[in-house]
Amino acid sequence: MTTEINEMTELAHEGSSVPLTTTPVVGMPTRDYAPTVIADQERVADGEIRVTILGSGDPFVKRAQASASVLIEVGNEQRDFFFFDMGSGALANFNGLQLPVTATTNVFLSHLHADHVGDMPTLVWSLAKAGRRDPVEVWGPGGERPELGTRAYAQHLQAAHAWDMESLCGHPGQSGARTEVTEVPFDKTSSVYERNGVRISSFPVIHILNGAVGYRLDYSGLSVVFSGDTRPSHTLVDACDGTDLLIHETFPSASVFAAKAGVSPEFAEQVVNGAHTSPAAVGNVFRRAGARMSVMWHLAVDHETVGPAFADMRTQYKGPVTIAQDLTTFTITKDAVVTRQTAIDQCAWPVVGPTGVTGPPMSAPKPPPAWWADALVAD
Repeated sequence: MTTEINEMTELAHEGSSVPLTTTPVVGMPTRDYAPTVIADQERVADGEIRVTILGSGDPFVKRAQASASVLIEVGNEQRDFFFFDMGSGALANFNGLQLPVTATTNVFLSHLHADHVGDMPTLVWSLAKAGRRDPVEVWGPGGERPELGTRAYAQHLQAAHAWDMESLCGHPGQSGARTEVTEVPFDKTSSVYERNGVRISSFPVIHILNGAVGYRLDYSGLSVVFSGDTRPSHTLVDACDGTDLLIHETFPSASVFAAKAGVSPEFAEQVVNGAHTSPAAVGNVFRRAGARMSVMWHLAVDHETVGPAFADMRTQYKGPVTIAQDLTTFTITKDAVVTRQTAIDQCAWPVVGPTGVTGPPMSAPKPPPAWWADALVAD
């Protein structure tokens, strides 16, 4: 046990190229996997699922970790992919994967805390400028009152970016700079998406207010469960029946959180155990859920957090576990789950799909204000 803990702690450093797991391969892969996934050189294969952590961090954004976001790619004919939450910094990691921005249309929000939605303006407006012509479809929970639901959030976001919208008149991305929202129930398990062999269901979880959900994606006999933010919940355990990968939020223990965040033990207890899931508690969830690979996600990763978190989790669960970093990647097949880190080009430009950017703009450009004629520096 001490060796495992020391190994986890030694691996915990900024920009790690090594996954934080003592079990990088579960099962027997049918092909060889390079230790690192090189973005744009290895695509998800037919019938497989690939999961990449775009944002592994907590609300306190740092260079080493973007905020909450997970990307799931499926090996169907369309090569569909899906975002689960969209925290600040996630799209910088996504862009490095060199996937087409023209296909960035499927977003599933677990709840509306800022660290789970911070990159939504970038997705809706900036990636439309980068080439996406289709609107972003957003699935997210309703609220106890309409103003607390995902639809109201999207409407207010649109209103806040009125200037940006006006500036897109005459731009080919104008049609993509909007959202289409489907609210999902926050009080019962529901099927919310079924297309191209992919089925996604939502389930309620316990997190501060009504209006937080988790999701399960099923494709080709494989499945991934994503918790969003939650306390340990039977609804999530029930959703994990036969799942291959469970991504579950994990905060440091209250004592570690108090020391790192500089808050009182009482407040740390309220945050960790009153709103989130501690490492020991997540181990209990992992044991009950029985996924082939379990993931501690939403955890601040450094030398003071990783060792204690892994040790506390191990008091409850002995199976395969990975601590998520940005760009930790899981390849899921019927035979194996393989955990690696992805290497990206940090200067990569956005990639458009094979059809490129086509079609006329939605409306004519706005005429320039009269005062510009005199103010503009001549050639």
